[in-house]
Amino acid sequence: MEELHECPACSSIEFTPILRAKDYTVSYQTFQLVECQTCHLRFTNPRPKAEEAGPYYKSENYISHSNTEKGFINQLYQRVRNITLRLKTNWIEPEKKGEKNLLDIGCGTGHFLHACQERGWNIHGMELDPDTAQKAMQLTGQKIYSQLSHIPESARFQVISLWHVLEHVYELHEYFAFFKKHLAPSGKLLFALPNCNSYDAQYFQEFWAAYDVPRHIYHFTPETIQAIAKQYGFTLREKKGLIFDSFYISLMSNEYKSSSKKIIASFIIGLVSNMKAWIGKGNYSSNLYIFEHAQ
Repeated sequence: MEELHECPACSSIEFTPILRAKDYTVSYQTFQLVECQTCHLRFTNPRPKAEEAGPYYKSENYISHSNTEKGFINQLYQRVRNITLRLKTNWIEPEKKGEKNLLDIGCGTGHFLHACQERGWNIHGMELDPDTAQKAMQLTGQKIYSQLSHIPESARFQVISLWHVLEHVYELHEYFAFFKKHLAPSGKLLFALPNCNSYDAQYFQEFWAAYDVPRHIYHFTPETIQAIAKQYGFTLREKKGLIFDSFYISLMSNEYKSSSKKIIASFIIGLVSNMKAWIGKGNYSSNLYIFEHAQ
């Protein structure tokens, strides 16, 4: 484990403990979350060192690295994924310009890449886990990069997407430097991220499944992700609510809290979370942020 003595976003040395959350997926260890008193980013501290993180992903229950349909939650995830893939490809369709180059970082088993490939995009993917990358290569027939440094220096992308990936990234500033260099002048940078200011996060507290410690080392809000992006010359063009996430996360959170999915109660909590976000400040359980180079 490593303990951070500076905020990974702003380098402040003042942060406050917020809560302790348990890893219900792999290790069943408990981890501390803290909040920076300067930029208000929440992060897991202490956390596994980067070279120690791999074993925390080695579980069939870690769905983004698996195609399993065993169990109700996995089956639900697979069904919803088919709907969200259509939504995602529709969202980026207006950006299909120039050489139509798209880079999906943390591409998992490659389903989003494959959907984009079928819509005429020139796809590129990066995935750290070799077994998962192999599944993406089999699905798309394309090479999958194993790290950012393997992507050609001259490459420029009209879309760079990270679907629930940035919260895992140890090299936060290195990634943003990469985005600044490799995003085309008119390109769009997409982040899908859990939002720890959502109603369901406040309701479930330490049982909120989207804390997903220690795999999630950052816990963003709309304000904190915009502040980090601004440091690198990006401005928010659009924010969308990922409305299915509140239901799925509520199911998992109830299971963590009471060993029961409580399907009806989870649906109600997810619905309330979406309604509060819709009439409020857009604090959905997860948000899609679309950034562009600041003018």
